[in-house]
Amino acid sequence: MIEGVLLEVCAECAKFGTEAKKRQPAEAGPRPVIEQRLERRERRFTPKDVYAEGGAEELVDDYPARIRNARASRGMTQKELALKLNEKQTIISKIESGNMRPDEKLIRKLQKELGIALKEKVRAEEQERPVTRATGSGPLTLADLIRASRKD
Repeated sequence: MIEGVLLEVCAECAKFGTEAKKRQPAEAGPRPVIEQRLERRERRFTPKDVYAEGGAEELVDDYPARIRNARASRGMTQKELALKLNEKQTIISKIESGNMRPDEKLIRKLQKELGIALKEKVRAEEQERPVTRATGSGPLTLADLIRASRKD
């Protein structure tokens, strides 16, 4: 310590100050805010391997029927379900008819209220594979898509 400041100095300059006491690491006290924010930022920016997770969850194809059947088995009308979910009756009607795809928030509400599963994991090989141009380079055409669908 030289004049109240902790400095790392050579032996020649050390004679102008006193030897500083070594600090003990702080025990289980609150961590600095900056350290917490850096940890959150690092977690947020860490890339995720979607293939290692076993596939992504997607909305099932028969979601309108599942919702309609679950609602009917509970003896609820569309209006009653809409009131419980805090949604409009027209939204429930459009979802059950297949004219509207529910967003993630509404999917969670429906699953919780009706006790059904509307999402399922899709394995990586079941996910859409890219369609490549059959001949040469250039933009993808409808003919390329038709050829790809016939291969399946």
